[in-house]
Amino acid sequence: MNDKVRAMIPGDPLLEDPEEWVRLGVSGYRTIPVAGKFPWLKRPLFAVVLISYFLNLVGNSSIILLSLDDPRLQTPMYFFLDNPSLLDLSVTCGTVPQMLAKLWGPHKTIAAWACITQGYILNWTASAECILLAMMSIDHYVAICWPLQYTVIICPWACVHMAAPSCSSRLLNSLLQTTLTLQLPLCRQHTLDHFCELPVLIKPAFGETTANELALVIGPIPFARMAPMLVVTSDTFIARALLKLPSAESRHKALSTCSSRLLVVTMYFASAIHILETDTMERVNLSFPNAFLLLGFSQFPWLERPLFGMVLLSYVLTLVGNSSIILLSLLDPRLQMPMYFFLDNLSLLDIGVTCTIVPQLLTNLWGQDKTIASWGCITQVYFFNWTACAECILLAMMAIDRYVAICQPLQYTLIMHPRVCVQMAAASWSSGLANSLLQTISTLQLPLCGPHTLDHFFCEVPVLIKLACGDTTANELALSIGAIPFGMLAPLLVVVSYIFIARAILKLPSAEGRHKALSTCSSHLLVVTMYYGPAIYVYFQPPAKSSQTKFMSFFYCVITPVLNPLIYTLRNQDVKTALKRILQFPSGMECLKAK
Repeated sequence: MNDKVRAMIPGDPLLEDPEEWVRLGVSGYRTIPVAGKFPWLKRPLFAVVLISYFLNLVGNSSIILLSLDDPRLQTPMYFFLDNPSLLDLSVTCGTVPQMLAKLWGPHKTIAAWACITQGYILNWTASAECILLAMMSIDHYVAICWPLQYTVIICPWACVHMAAPSCSSRLLNSLLQTTLTLQLPLCRQHTLDHFCELPVLIKPAFGETTANELALVIGPIPFARMAPMLVVTSDTFIARALLKLPSAESRHKALSTCSSRLLVVTMYFASAIHILETDTMERVNLSFPNAFLLLGFSQFPWLERPLFGMVLLSYVLTLVGNSSIILLSLLDPRLQMPMYFFLDNLSLLDIGVTCTIVPQLLTNLWGQDKTIASWGCITQVYFFNWTACAECILLAMMAIDRYVAICQPLQYTLIMHPRVCVQMAAASWSSGLANSLLQTISTLQLPLCGPHTLDHFFCEVPVLIKLACGDTTANELALSIGAIPFGMLAPLLVVVSYIFIARAILKLPSAEGRHKALSTCSSHLLVVTMYYGPAIYVYFQPPAKSSQTKFMSFFYCVITPVLNPLIYTLRNQDVKTALKRILQFPSGMECLKAK
């Protein structure tokens, strides 16, 4: 144990003798319930909690017993209802008895073993319930959208397979987080301003908590992020199916089937997400500054004014060019095909990257003030990471689209169905979002040392990590692992696709066919080279001079988004024809009327 920590709490016998600390351990904690701050609430709260406790036990036990006793209730819906009832009983029995004891008596302590047990069970059951609620939404989706196949799809074996992972996955996660928490050295004052749960138990620690914080950030993603998203998606399809029902009676019957679950889902996820966001914000390190200084290109002062003009022109062209491609695809029915659907998404991402980086860059290039507010820096980190990673995956999806178009032309419309295109685009956006959320939250928890100066023209994760004065191993590991699908697998998928495309082109009998196939792929191949080339140079090469990194980043953040619409416009006959039709006023009006 280091001298700095000992000096923080002088005279503490546990800290003065590390071996004694390990031998004695932590015998107990003192908890401060709500009534500890509001003593007049003690007796009323005790009565409310006691009544709720009995109603909880009786109500959930009755549901389970009724389902076991009545054969008519032995259906998938009630099977899934039994599981949340069991979890509710576990949560209640794990927390309420101790809470009643604190509200009634003068003693506010809880034994260490009981505290760890409480944290373990609560973490396990609460998260397992998130997955079960998502499984119940899938059950209702199948019941309403696929009523004739319901008994085949949601068979008893499928129900068990759906319920088992929800409990077992969180059991392992809870075991990991509890084990990590038990290994933390805790301060002498063992006072918890709550009942025992893992985020509260981490607060008294005076050692390195990076691994614990990272586990608390990554762990809830499937339970508090993906599960609600699955519920929303299922209920969206259910709503669409309800609107298509012919009679009001059938709609009312379907709504009554879902209304109870929707009420429970709303109450559960709303409170759980609120608690999770509050805990996350509380764990954000107080050392995070109010503002950062972006050095940008200040080491080349003679370049600032020319760069300002270039960036401003590029900004306008990027917005106009990419917006034009999106509008052309919407207005011209002949451009409403998979290739242009992916091109629209690419244009949206380019607009996102540009609007995230360029306004602040223009401000820094024109004025003397080079600072950026912390909220602006966090926003840049989040949206740049999201859009850049999503664009990596989207370019790989576009390569797959080109492969199918050239290597499987007869099955193209069958394989690249609109629903498949939406799923591929959604995978690009959601994967970038998930990675950005993980990287941003883990970076926000780093203790940052002064001066808060970033030798770059925008905020990004690797630059912020350099300012950290604590252990950044977990952040660097997360950054390296997160870069694998976007910086390695996606380019590899592009290369493999084009190897098969090249083989197919070489087998074509006529030179005209080869030229047409090449012209189909040349625009995408040029964009891929411009995007992946600088990005791989910046993120996968050994540390280079900061000026080199800045100019390469400048290329793919400012230049590439403006070149993309020019490449696809100048090298694509369909886009040029559509643009000419729209620019001619009478033809444009006819197109709008036809649309």
